Amino acid sequence: MEYITVQDAARQWGISERRVRLLCAQGRIEGAHMHKRSYRIPATAEKPSDGRRAIREIEERALGWLKWDDTVIATIKSDNTVTFTLPDFNEVVALYTQGRTHWDGQQYLQFLSERLVSRDRRDIERILFHLGLSQYDVLAIANHTRAIHPKDLLWIAHTPHERLKDVTTEAFHSIFVQHTDLVGERVDSPEGYNIKRYGVWQGAYGIYKQRLHPLSYDTEAEVAAYLLSKRLGVRLCPAYRTDKDTVFSTFLYDFTREYIVHFRRLFDGPRSENEYRNLVAVRPQFKDEIAAMILFDCITRQDDRHLSNIAIVVGEQGESFYPLYDNGRSLFYEDTEEMVANALADPILYASTFGSSGTYWDYATEIAREYGDLGRLINLEVGRAEVYAILVEAGFSDYRLEGATTWIVTMMGMLAAL
Repeated sequence: MEYITVQDAARQWGISERRVRLLCAQGRIEGAHMHKRSYRIPATAEKPSDGRRAIREIEERALGWLKWDDTVIATIKSDNTVTFTLPDFNEVVALYTQGRTHWDGQQYLQFLSERLVSRDRRDIERILFHLGLSQYDVLAIANHTRAIHPKDLLWIAHTPHERLKDVTTEAFHSIFVQHTDLVGERVDSPEGYNIKRYGVWQGAYGIYKQRLHPLSYDTEAEVAAYLLSKRLGVRLCPAYRTDKDTVFSTFLYDFTREYIVHFRRLFDGPRSENEYRNLVAVRPQFKDEIAAMILFDCITRQDDRHLSNIAIVVGEQGESFYPLYDNGRSLFYEDTEEMVANALADPILYASTFGSSGTYWDYATEIAREYGDLGRLINLEVGRAEVYAILVEAGFSDYRLEGATTWIVTMMGMLAAL
């Protein structure tokens, strides 16, 4: 088939190139598709009608279609409400719908916000500029990226006949500017620091994350947490330094057959202030893993564990607790020397928070009352010299090396004494 460019179509139809690209993105030009980041348009394609009747027809029909792979499971209306035609399509979809056949606009926006780049990112202005946006807009970002995420096969189609394989390249290029070398070459991004990008390193699939800012130790903390977890007996996603400012976090699931579901999606309705009890109540079979996570986060002074940072894996064998991930915001990763000294002088006061109420130390004492010997959950017999060596291997130095070593050893001793 012979194709023409966006520029050719704009000249032939007497409209702007931007309008042609929009028509392509909306699926209104039959046969048009993305090829190497540019649209290819069949030479025989006709200019889409733009009269009042066509506009009314577009407004009356669905604004988009929520698909699992290439199967439509729901329609998205112009008021952002979602009607599910297949609310129990599979186990993962059922966890999202919780048996409902309808989402209101707020529920739909919550679904999108869990899949899209955060407004709190340090480089969000660069990303918005790349998307052609002047302000953070969940719906506009979802329109560009189709809400595609490698944790599952859910995505937003602009037409009911669009296929996932035809839009994935366009969607990911529009936000991640992905240039991953499959043999493990360094991954750079022209769009600024701290862009999480999916890629391959040493044969494993995962996420590349760049340092939050020049003075932050988040890359060192991510690697240190992984090395420490192996000695403490807590499962974490492997994390490796690929260069001075980049860490690679490995996915530990078969994304062709298994799917990740965050704990946030497991709740339906209000929760109590006791986040430990909330987690155990919604998945009691993972009680030991949840308790060990809290103890480990207490030891590493985790500052970023939330319901979208804890997950389960859904596969043919049912559910399993997914290894901990995103551990860079820990071990005094951006604290001053004065702050570290204060924390070491009073570890209980400076224990980081978890959930809407309480600190990790509060929950650790609750777990100790319940379990008795915490050694059943986590190894607390790692000596100072070994902890120090682990942190050195991860790249720690200066006051953070001494401070993190002392915090870890002190907290393990305090937990062992409970």
